[in-house]
Amino acid sequence: LVKFVKMTALALVSIIVLLAIVVAVFVNFSPQFGGTPGKKAMLAFAKKDYHKQGVFVNLTPTSMDMSAKTSFNLLLDFIKGVPNARPNFDVPVEKIDSLTIVKNVTQTKIVWFGHSAFLLQIDGKNILLDPMLGDVPSPHPWLGGKRFSKELPIEIEQLPAIDAIIISHDHYDHLDYESILKLKEKTTAFYVPLGVGAHFLAWGIPSEKIHEMAWWDEIYHENLL
Repeated sequence: LVKFVKMTALALVSIIVLLAIVVAVFVNFSPQFGGTPGKKAMLAFAKKDYHKQGVFVNLTPTSMDMSAKTSFNLLLDFIKGVPNARPNFDVPVEKIDSLTIVKNVTQTKIVWFGHSAFLLQIDGKNILLDPMLGDVPSPHPWLGGKRFSKELPIEIEQLPAIDAIIISHDHYDHLDYESILKLKEKTTAFYVPLGVGAHFLAWGIPSEKIHEMAWWDEIYHENLL
């Protein structure tokens, strides 16, 4: 019995170590995780009034309470799941084509791709917001649930030239590696929060296309004039 327990314990430890190695390799070498800001960027961040002790802080008092009780309740909710959180049918999609998009460009129109992904057409400009246009909002298809619809209103390849792509933040349901790779030749300007530009540089986006912006920053770009 003692020998069996030892062998079982050794097997479990081996599995845990192997999983830890796999996770470490995946996190460090998978391109979906993007890049990290360099020393020059970090020094620039430190000059901001709301960057203190190495991190950005909220401009208004915000509770960041993550007590043991709160953490346990969040874990419990995650395990139990949310009732009816996902429809039991594929959400129907109204398909459009590239000709529909380029017609009547002076009209203000919105194409919704789900969650926070929108194509906004305004004043003759095409502006794409948080284009997570992949099937799964995660660094790997096995790690997340698929979108509620089987298809998009229009595929990336059919989209016209995009005047600007705006990224609100770098959660996987807002910033998708595969989508950015497909879009990088369709636009000359990505507008992203401070620090997020490192992901784009790691993905081979030219630095002149990347515009990092802090809270309340304003920028005038020839694409949008």
